[in-house]
Order: sequence, then C-alpha cells, then structure tokens
Amino acid sequence: MNQKAKQILQKADVDKLPSLPHVLLQLLDICHDESPSFTDLANVLRQDPALYARVYSACYRQQCTTSAAPQADASLSIENALQHLGINTLKSIAVTATVQQFFSRTSLERTDFLKQHWQHSLYCATVSQSIAKLCHYSNIEEAYTTGLLHDIGQLVLETTYPEKYTSAFAQLSEDEIFHTLELDEFECTHQQVGAELLKKHGANSFVYDAVLYHHENVEHLQDAHPLVKIINIANMLTSSYFKPEDQPVFNAAETLLGLDKTLLLEMLEKSRAQLENISQSLEIALAVDGMDGETTKQQNASDEFKQVQLAEQVRNIALLDGIHQHLSRSGGLGGGLSGNPGDEENKLLPIISQHVGILFGVSQCILFLYDTGNDRVNAVAAEHQPPQLADISIPLLAGRSLVTDALLNKQASHSFNPDTLDTLNKLSIVDRQLVGFTGQDGIICLPMTMNNAAIGTLVLGVDKTQYETLWKQLPLLMRFVNEIAHTISASNSASKASLSDNEQTHQLEQKIREVLHEVRNPLSIMNNYLGVLGYKLESDKPAQEDVETIKSEIERISMILNRLTEQESPTDSTSPIDLNAIIADLTHIFQTSLFASKNIQISLDLDERITTLQSNANALKQIYTNLIKNAVEALPANGQLMVYTQDYVNVDGKQHIELSVADDGPGIDIDILPQLFSPVDSTKGDDHAGLGLTIVKNLVNELHGSISCRSSDKGTSFHILLPK
Repeated sequence: MNQKAKQILQKADVDKLPSLPHVLLQLLDICHDESPSFTDLANVLRQDPALYARVYSACYRQQCTTSAAPQADASLSIENALQHLGINTLKSIAVTATVQQFFSRTSLERTDFLKQHWQHSLYCATVSQSIAKLCHYSNIEEAYTTGLLHDIGQLVLETTYPEKYTSAFAQLSEDEIFHTLELDEFECTHQQVGAELLKKHGANSFVYDAVLYHHENVEHLQDAHPLVKIINIANMLTSSYFKPEDQPVFNAAETLLGLDKTLLLEMLEKSRAQLENISQSLEIALAVDGMDGETTKQQNASDEFKQVQLAEQVRNIALLDGIHQHLSRSGGLGGGLSGNPGDEENKLLPIISQHVGILFGVSQCILFLYDTGNDRVNAVAAEHQPPQLADISIPLLAGRSLVTDALLNKQASHSFNPDTLDTLNKLSIVDRQLVGFTGQDGIICLPMTMNNAAIGTLVLGVDKTQYETLWKQLPLLMRFVNEIAHTISASNSASKASLSDNEQTHQLEQKIREVLHEVRNPLSIMNNYLGVLGYKLESDKPAQEDVETIKSEIERISMILNRLTEQESPTDSTSPIDLNAIIADLTHIFQTSLFASKNIQISLDLDERITTLQSNANALKQIYTNLIKNAVEALPANGQLMVYTQDYVNVDGKQHIELSVADDGPGIDIDILPQLFSPVDSTKGDDHAGLGLTIVKNLVNELHGSISCRSSDKGTSFHILLPK
C-alpha cells in the first residue's frame, strides 16, 4: 500500500468528501417526503461520486448483502442496498453531507472544480456502462460504479490540500503534467489515493485495479481484466481534453476492446445527451467552450444561489431534525392520544403552541385530532382556550370545512382568496367561527398524516401579511406538522403499561432533563464550530452577520427543545460496527469544535485487532461523546486526553473489548465519586443537570457492558468493557 496515500486517507476519508449543493438539495427534498422513494434516492445517489462513496462505505460497515456495493443489475442492486441501510441512515448521510458542505470553504474556483469533477465522473460512468454493454461485460453496474468513482482520489486530495490542489487543477491543461505535479507535490497520485480509499471500504481487487490503472499506457493493458480496460478507455473518451480527431484514443479502444470509431462516437453523443438531461434536472449549469462573460456571470450567480438555498436547508435542519431524532425514539408523551380530548392532548397542545410561536410567530393555533371510531375530527382546547372549543366536531367529509378538506386531500389549505375581497362569507360557518376565534384575518389548515393514515389538522390563525410569508415557507410548515404527527402516532402505539400519576410526573420530569442534557452536546459542538468559523472570517462583516444569525437560530432550538420529552432510546437493535472507526470519526469532529477553544490535545491508541463488534452504533457514539465532553469541561487549557481500545480482555472467562478515556485533569471530588453514575447536582454550573454519566451508565448497561472510573489529583480515567 502507498504509505503516503494511507496518511492522506487518515485526514480525509469518505465522510469528509464534498458534493455539489445542487445534488444535496435534490437529495434533501426526497428525504423530507413522508414516504421517500428508494428508486428516487437511488437515482440521485448514483449521480454523485462523493455521496455514492458514503453509501458504499455505509454498506460495507453494516455488512449489506453482496448487492450493497452494487453489483449485477443496475438500479435494482443499489435499491436493495438502500433498503438494507434504511431511510434513517440515508437521511443521516444527506444531513451530514449538507452540514459539512455548508461549513466548508466556498469559492467560485472550488465550485468550478467540483462541477468539472462531477461532470467528468458522471460522464465516465455512463460511458463505462455503455462500453460494458457493447463488450458484454458480466457486471454492467460494476462498470458504472467504477466509472463514477474512478477519480474519487481527486476529491480526497482536494479536501486534504484545498487551496493548493484546486489552484493547480484550474491552471493546468494536460493530464500528464497534472499527474506529474501530483507526484511532486503529494508523493502520490489521485489514482493511488482513490484505489486505496475504495479498497478500505470494501471494493474488490478488480475495482481497485481499474481505478489504480485508469491512466496507464495502453501497451501495458493488453491482457488486463476487462474492467481495467473499460475504465481506462472511458476515462480517455470523457476527458475534457479529448477531441473526435484524437485517433490514438480510438486505436486504443480498437486494440483493447475491439470497438470501432463510428460506434464509439454514436455512444458518446448519447452519453452527452444523458449528461445534459441530468445536469438540467439538477439545475447544474456546465461551462462550455467560448462562453461569454455575461453567461459566466449568470452561472456564478446561479451557483451562489444554490449555496444560499443550502444554508436555508441547514437552518431548517437545525430547527427541526433535532426534534425529529428525539421524538422518533420517544414514542410520544407516554399515554397515547386519541380523537377524544384528554390529559395527553392537554400536555401536547401547549408544546405545539410554543413551537408555532417561536418558529413562525403565530400566536393562535387550534389542534384537531382524528377520531377513527366516529370518522370525525375533534378540536382540542388548551388550558388558556375556552372549553367550548372542544365541542367542535366535524365529520370527515369533503366540502364541510377547510379543516377536513386539508386532511382528505393531504394538502394544506387556507381561507385567503386573492380574487375576491369578501373571502369570509365564502367559508362554511364552522370555518368562520374558527377565524373569529383566532381573531385574525384568516386561517391556514395543515394536514397531519403518518404512513397515509389520518392524524388530524393543525389550524393557524394569521393575518394577511403572515399568510403571504408563511405560504412561501409551506415545505417547512409541513415538515413541522409531520413531526407533530409522528409524535401523536408514536404516542398512540406506545406501551399501555399503567403508571401512577406520581410515577408519570417523575418520568416526565426526568426525561425532560435527559433531553436537555443530550441536546446540549451537539449544540455545544455547533456553537464552537461557529466560533472557529467566526475567527477565520474576522474581516468579513457580511459573513460575521451570517454566523451570528445561525447562532441565534441555535438558541431558538434550545428554547424549542426545553419542552420536549423522551422515552428510553432502544439499544436492542444491533449490527456489526467498527468501534475504532466511530472513535476516529468523532475525534476528528471534536478536533475543530470541542478541543479547539481550550487547545486540548488528544492521542488515540486503537487496537487494530478489533474488527467488528455486534453492538448499537448510536449508543456507542452517545457514550463516547458524553465521556469526551465531560473530560473537556473538566480540563484546563492545554490539557491532555488519551483514548485507547483493547481487544481480548478476559473477565470471568468471557472475552470483552475495552474502551478507555483518560485525562490529566484535577480529578473528581471524593464526595462526588460514590454518586458518580446517579443523577446529581452538577459541579459544572447552574445550567448543567449532572446527567451525562448517568446516561452513559444506562447505555452501557443496555449494551450488557460495565463501566468503572479511577480518579486522583493526577487525572481521571473511565474504562468500559463490552462483551464480544
């Protein structure tokens, strides 16, 4: 293995590779659908090398079936892989890629590089697929995948050496000069880096060789595997320097694959048309020879607008996805919700009202819940609302009310009609009453469904100006009510175990504290990240304002989540996971977030004998994050952290894997040690609940492991044993 390539991959693996905002926006749109189509997801993922590499890696880590790294019949295999991963994993990939892209550097030069790389990769993929068909190659999808990923090493090098690589790429006009420069500057080529990257994430030796040798001289490939020849020829045909007059390329295709020039030119024309259709669907404006300055300016403006749209998506993710992650695990508020108003509805409605006010500035809302037994929607009256409101019950029939029409059509409706001034008299009496109750100019009705099943309708009372503003934010509104629908649906299907009123109250209070503690971890990381970003952009006043805006949005998230509750997160679901990879990935994130502000130094000693561990990845991430965050908060500036893993630890005749986190801090107070893993008043300040180690202990117990702590004035260490 090329040692320099190995070192580079330690800095920039698949989870750091950039994607075009254009592709990410379309992927997010699909992920935000109530029932995303795996076919639509597969189509988008197959059009972007970085995103495809993330899926490729996830499949390898979760040990998908052989079709996961896709083989055999094109779209069918990748769809099977996506279904194996599950929609939540795919959403996580989409969100992670989006947030990373938002926080990464942006420039016209870098965008041009990414567009060129995307164009060449996708063009090479379609041509590789076509050549494979012409040559009757046994694995058409493998040819497409390898063509898509053949230059993935360029993205790795660009991520590792951003300014140097992008500038060099933009200035050179010949492949050979560029490859020589790669060797001189980086001591390896993008072919070597790309091949090692794919090998690391499960690629077979034929894919590895095809990527490694895609710039090899033709005379060296006479007897090579067909996939190596296909990718080599496809790369030459799709190079930006290729011209139809380049007879040596056609001679190579004839020599290696027996394909004549006429056939290849016809195939290239079809592939270019396919590429243009895809770029238009993604709204990617590609540069062409002879493009004038005005057209270039328009393309740059379009690319910048996509970056703005991506920033809006990050804002929406920050506002809503944290809520979704907790509510999706919680199963609701604990007692189940129905169409008949009761205690659970009375708990839910104030929370909804608070969110509506914080997110959208709406002070009046009415919740209608669907009663399956009577096929009606019933209004729910909150404590601050007149109790008579709960007497409103509307049959689920078309034309009876905007409330029911929205639910029946699964489409938002409103009472504002721009074609007439007298909109109120056009409404049914019950709708007029709802408008009158809110004291506003009209209402917006948002349907709530879950898996095509009716949940209810949320009615917002708004004035005309608010309506015009909110209607433009309808996708965000619908995502918001989808979270409410999920909460209600989970609560309805939750366990009916009976608890006394006191037990319910205690459980609710405890869960609120746990939620607030867990949310503080990602919010702290994001805030620290923003601090680093603000320092880098010190002289850029508009950018500083943007950073401050994002900070204020994060503060709003904290207010929203203060009222949420959470059930015990399940850890019964396990899969083979790479413990060392999880630790390395999270540590890389902490380097520029948690550690940067105090210049914390960390050293990793990860036992390479550990292959996979049957466990719960999310629980392990939560455990490691809490331990690291606790250590950082206890350490002074320039503190030291040591993390190591060890295989083959024998405890009472049973094999375990050990994870240890140690610091050189002042140690834990002797009075705290006896209650270390119990909920106590924290020593960190008034805004800390002292729950971090309690959560860690509970998660370790659920994983059937054990945790111990050693502490003195020379430092503290935590040792976790997990059964193999």
